Amino acid sequence: MELHSTSFDDGGEIAQRYGKKADNISPQLSWSGAPADSASFVLTMIDLHPVARGYVHWVVTGIPAEVTELAENAAAIGLPEGATEARAYAGPFPPSGTHEYEFRLYAVGQAADVPAKAPLDSIMAALTPHVLARAKLVGMFTKEKG
Repeated sequence: MELHSTSFDDGGEIAQRYGKKADNISPQLSWSGAPADSASFVLTMIDLHPVARGYVHWVVTGIPAEVTELAENAAAIGLPEGATEARAYAGPFPPSGTHEYEFRLYAVGQAADVPAKAPLDSIMAALTPHVLARAKLVGMFTKEKG
């Protein structure tokens, strides 16, 4: 399974407009190659910088299996029917310098009972035994000086 974005390249810079201190809009994300028996998808966005200690910026659960894209600004204009934000989108906002933000998509099998509104560790505990495939996309975000 592969995760892509028209908003930034894997390992590339995420534009300031996606940051919390700017327009705070979620980037476009699309995926392909999911297992045919996927029942749903779960998306996470985590700050990987050691200072951030795995800060969770976004969690979407219950994305229907037939969905293969979240449009730019989907967090504000509307997620697909059935999808729920377990953690509302908060764009990148490092205290200084450049941080790595990892978007991870999980294809989930039929048996998973993934809680819609719960902390990430609870979601991951329910999700992990039922993950059929994973994909990740990493973007860099640099705090503007001034």
